[in-house]
Amino acid sequence: MNINRHEFLAGGLAASLASMVRANTCSDGACLAPTTACGGQKGGAKLNLCLQWPSIPVADDFNAKLDYLEQNGYGAVEIPTGKKGEWVLEKGEAFAKAMKGRRLFCATACGPSQFDYADPKENDAEVAKFLPVLEVLGAIGSVGLIICPARSKPEVGLKELREDFVTNTGKRLAEKAAKCGTAIVLEPLQRKETPFLRQVSDGAKMAQEIGPGCKVMGDFWHMTWEEANDRAAMLAAGPLLAHVHIASRRTRKIPGSDGAADDYRLGFRGLKEIGYRGAVSLEAGWVPKGMDAKGKPIFPDLAERHQILTKMCAFLREQWEQA
Repeated sequence: MNINRHEFLAGGLAASLASMVRANTCSDGACLAPTTACGGQKGGAKLNLCLQWPSIPVADDFNAKLDYLEQNGYGAVEIPTGKKGEWVLEKGEAFAKAMKGRRLFCATACGPSQFDYADPKENDAEVAKFLPVLEVLGAIGSVGLIICPARSKPEVGLKELREDFVTNTGKRLAEKAAKCGTAIVLEPLQRKETPFLRQVSDGAKMAQEIGPGCKVMGDFWHMTWEEANDRAAMLAAGPLLAHVHIASRRTRKIPGSDGAADDYRLGFRGLKEIGYRGAVSLEAGWVPKGMDAKGKPIFPDLAERHQILTKMCAFLREQWEQA
């Protein structure tokens, strides 16, 4: 799929989806997602638990997956972009139709991104890849597109890289996102994964510099290793916090898998203090049940995953109440 076809698909989808998703952005007059057309976070904080599309433990069918989320008390769904944005561009219309009339909101879209090439043409190509994706995300009422500016071994110096992202590549994406009614959402990573943008406060600062159309997210897994205080991290982002990822804090499995280490209450307290109503989305692996004869891990089946997720939700809701 080339860029021209991307643009063609996005233009047609954005036009056809605009009216379809108006009913999905608000529920009972209250805005669920922090960057939808409702105009920001309203009301008190709310724990909107969320699953990424592949983690929903039913067959890969739009209505079946969304039915599962609604029937089990989730507030949002996080969708993939695909390696080149193809999931959003090719499946966005079907997804929007399946979302119509539901109480769920579309959280972020998550996929690979990189803007640290020495050749400006490669960075420009990365920007161009995401422009049509942002059009569709805006049309379906998504909170935004998760962006990681740099990976572990960038091809340019850190000062040059950061400046280029804030004033050029990231800026262009944010401006496009703002026009489309969505946002780019900066994800802080760990120091072994990125040379900068490792703390939520760093992301909030970059988002302020970039301006409208740019937000930041927190990820409890990365925060475990990079933040001194979860509450302070959430407070540092304030109204710029648009999304949260969660996983167990030692092995990046389902929350609750790591025993006493899985304490999210301080971070939840920070979310409550800023009135956060966005998604708290699972980004984690499954704990293997054992090994097969060839030494490969045996993972839970769909029914077992449902039971595991039910316990996880109860666990997280209890900690939310205690925060």
